[in-house]
Amino acid sequence: MILTCIIIEDEPLAQELLQDYIYRRNDLTLLGKFNNVNDFIKFKEEKIDLMFMDIKIRGNVKKDIEGLFSNDCSIVLVTAYTIDQLSDYNLSQISNVLYKPVSYEKFNRCIDEVLYEIINK
Repeated sequence: MILTCIIIEDEPLAQELLQDYIYRRNDLTLLGKFNNVNDFIKFKEEKIDLMFMDIKIRGNVKKDIEGLFSNDCSIVLVTAYTIDQLSDYNLSQISNVLYKPVSYEKFNRCIDEVLYEIINK
């Protein structure tokens, strides 16, 4: 199974790191990278299986980010914040969380868990 994915991340180094990790795996195809939610909204009609997203993105408000959670794709939250610090967000649709800095080993474990969840839905 090959998952199509996107990255929504406003930190260029974090965005490049995630892209590199995605390219290392044969079961992921990167469709696009976005540094804000508004750019992604133009792309929202595409079939996306997996979204890597930083929840604290400069220039976006909470309702813009929570609006992405209604998409039927799996969401991996990539953040430097703890879940307790994000308690004002509705995170019920989050498939997994990767805490920055993200290692390749943690990334792989996360993807394996997401694939398992998708296959066993």
